[in-house]
Amino acid sequence: MTDPPEAGEAVHPSSAIDEAAVESWLESHPEFFEDYFYRKATRRLVDTWVYRRVRTATTTSSHGASFSSFDWHSIPETLAQQQNQQQQPAGGDSAIQEEIESSVNVSRSTSCSSNVIRKILRNVCLLIGADRCSLFLVESAPGRSQLELVSNLFDVTADSCLETILANHSSIRIPIGQGIVGSVALTGEPVRIADAYQDERFNAEIDKQTGYRTKSVLCLPVKDHTGAVIGVTQAVNKRDGGVFSETDEKTFETFLTFCGIGIRNAKLYKQSQLETKRNQVLLDMVRIISEQQDNLDPLVRKIMHYMQLITTCRWCQILLIDDPTSVEGMFDHAFELRFEDDDANSATVHDGESRQPAAPVVTDYCRMLLNSELISLVCDTGEELERLSISALLCLPIKNAQSRVAGLCLLMNKSDGGAFTSGDQQLAEAFALFCGLGIHNTRMFERAEVAKRRQQVALEVLSYHAVASSEDAQKLAKCLIPSSRFLGINEFSFSDLAMSDEETLISVIKMFEDTGLFSAFKLNYASFCRWILSVKKNYRAVTYHNWRHALNVTQCMFAMLRTSPELRGLNRLDKLALLVASICHDLDHRGTDNKFQRLTLSPLAQLYSRAPRVKKMYRRKFLNFCTQWTGPYTWCDQCIMLLSINGCDILSSLSQSQYERCIATIEKCILATDLQKHMAARKVLQQLVTDRAFNWSETAHQDLLLGLLMTAADLSAITKPWSVQKKVAFLVASEFYEQGDREKQELHLQPDDQKDRAKQQKLPKMQVDFIDFVCLPVYTLLCEICSELHELRNGCLSNRAQWESLTGQ
Repeated sequence: MTDPPEAGEAVHPSSAIDEAAVESWLESHPEFFEDYFYRKATRRLVDTWVYRRVRTATTTSSHGASFSSFDWHSIPETLAQQQNQQQQPAGGDSAIQEEIESSVNVSRSTSCSSNVIRKILRNVCLLIGADRCSLFLVESAPGRSQLELVSNLFDVTADSCLETILANHSSIRIPIGQGIVGSVALTGEPVRIADAYQDERFNAEIDKQTGYRTKSVLCLPVKDHTGAVIGVTQAVNKRDGGVFSETDEKTFETFLTFCGIGIRNAKLYKQSQLETKRNQVLLDMVRIISEQQDNLDPLVRKIMHYMQLITTCRWCQILLIDDPTSVEGMFDHAFELRFEDDDANSATVHDGESRQPAAPVVTDYCRMLLNSELISLVCDTGEELERLSISALLCLPIKNAQSRVAGLCLLMNKSDGGAFTSGDQQLAEAFALFCGLGIHNTRMFERAEVAKRRQQVALEVLSYHAVASSEDAQKLAKCLIPSSRFLGINEFSFSDLAMSDEETLISVIKMFEDTGLFSAFKLNYASFCRWILSVKKNYRAVTYHNWRHALNVTQCMFAMLRTSPELRGLNRLDKLALLVASICHDLDHRGTDNKFQRLTLSPLAQLYSRAPRVKKMYRRKFLNFCTQWTGPYTWCDQCIMLLSINGCDILSSLSQSQYERCIATIEKCILATDLQKHMAARKVLQQLVTDRAFNWSETAHQDLLLGLLMTAADLSAITKPWSVQKKVAFLVASEFYEQGDREKQELHLQPDDQKDRAKQQKLPKMQVDFIDFVCLPVYTLLCEICSELHELRNGCLSNRAQWESLTGQ
């Protein structure tokens, strides 16, 4: 006999092929036949072969023959091979998610299990000629101890594909003993019904929702090797229009014997995978805790990414409680992770092109605070709670090392649209335990760091400063106070250059006295003398931002209040706040700016530039907002501290409401000396004046004006006579040059031009620019609101001309 033609060799149509000879040759060459079948067999050919073998086996069984002629093991092996060939979905594209997914192998066993179940149901449809089949597995009800039936796949037909089924399927949960399916699970006995609508156990609501008409039903339990019911399979309607026969039931039952063992083995394998994943996640959690002990924000964000990955939730929130020991503890920080589109964990295909999933959106605020009763229940009981309404919710407490509830973790909306399983709950519980310890350790670390910096700042302040002695205060109180004319404090041309330290102190006392503050608020004179001495002592011996600068700022403020008719109409409480803020506005100034403090990592900069959470924790009374400029806040705290010390508490005679308002005004005025804040406020005030909308009775308008007055007083050196202004300008420049020298020596940085001693020839030009950009707009706007203050603007213009004349030299 001749060999069969080679692959690709054409056979002439007229050639006679001996089919018997070919079949004989193939039987004698099984290796060639298997190779050809693997290479050439189509999916349709394999399905047809399986169907014909099943039908043959069924026919044989109906005549009393056994099922041994059908290779039942070939189906599970084929399914396993096909499962191993499936590709894993693509991961997320964010940096944190890539790091997490590299260490946590997120199991896709749910999809694989669904594919196995779909093929089992498809084979059932082929075996007994059913129109559609459903499989319900016995699972623990989330959050409860009772069992229920859960439809992993519903209404599977012989032609159904997994993607279509999953897209149209939502999980159905049936309590054991309810309905036809629940009754079979309870009794473990099969049920065959010719007309479903005649059975009282049948629920017609599903037919109404789907539009499908159920006629005959065949429902059988799925049992494991011990005989325990692990699920229920339901076949609906014969394709030929008849009813299910006893033969169908026996065929179905025989097939389910093998399926029960397979399903149980799959569940055991899934549980082992879950346990492996749980151990890996917990080990990774320990690693994260050890790596992120110094910063809470990245730790919580990684925790949320892990939670999303291990539970496949669509939305995660972590709410942290400020003080777990407080009866009125509140959530002081909220983190959120959510996915905007409907596919977070896998790439999707649209119009033939693959599309990567959208990146998660991470925020540090709570976009939607859930039901307060739900949160209170979890906080009070310390137990997890799950609620399923439109979407699933799993709420777990986060406990600290003392087992107190320190926060909540809310997981919402499973990616597959179902409920959180008991496996999800157990895994999340174990994870939440480690999360609580990690968050507790990180918070303790942060608090320890803040306490350390506070101690360093306090020791530095106390080592340099001290409250003035009562002896010095008594000595000052006995000094004679000359007239304002003698001291020259009523004039805008005032200069302290020829004054002694004692005269500067007496001048401040006279300003408060002439403003009528001693009599209006019954200020204790001895306390005032000790307070003003302490303020002077708390100014450092820096080149410019020292006690003398504070005196000049206070004197300019006093002169404006005395000169302008509009300002004379201010209430005395505002005048008191303005003068206190003026004398204290640069307390403890280090002679360097905020940038230098940050670059040198000084304890002061680290304390006052912490995140809003730390400010809220330690400076809640006065400063509950974040800023890039630490100076004004430092000086404000120093001012409040001095006013609170026994013997210096000059505001103790005020009523509670007066005290609170005065402190608030002092704080606003000191913070207004920040030029960045001034620029923004000046723009608003200028618009009000231009629109003739400024109203003296409006509190917000008054606050803007008080801020403008503080800036005008702070810059008042630019309005002094030229002989004074020139000396002061060189003092300011010298302080800048000293910082520039330190930047070069200590930080090895090139300072800005205004701090570079090598570029001091540019001082006149920089002064002109400073006047044009900052100073002149201040005094121009001030003159539009308050009359009789033109001397300040004129002095500024005169000095500008002097500096401009030096620019060419």
